[in-house]
Amino acid sequence: MKIIKSSFLGARCVRANDPNIQLFQIRTILNMHRDALVDRMLTDLPTYIEYKFHYRASRPELAGIFDGLLQLKQRDIDLEFYEPVFRSLKRKDELKLENEYFFLELDEFIRSRLSRQLNFAA
Repeated sequence: MKIIKSSFLGARCVRANDPNIQLFQIRTILNMHRDALVDRMLTDLPTYIEYKFHYRASRPELAGIFDGLLQLKQRDIDLEFYEPVFRSLKRKDELKLENEYFFLELDEFIRSRLSRQLNFAA
């Protein structure tokens, strides 16, 4: 049994012995953690973008990023991107989820949307 601790979800147990089922359960927990982080980010998206990127997004940019983040919640996490988390879980029976990888993914997503908008303006 493996235990994944999340600041948003509390402690979640992965009880399956079959590696495929374990992977599914772990991915589900990571999806839920990312979704909770996205929900928090969406509550004050303009402030987050201004703080993180030193950029004041326009209403259309914010709407596009907001919609994109909602769509991101509908997709599963990228297993390759989160490979270090999976490796840590293979070595340990208990893991505390850090937000680092989640923020990397979300910030890159936002950055790509902002740069696309900036490129169109040029």
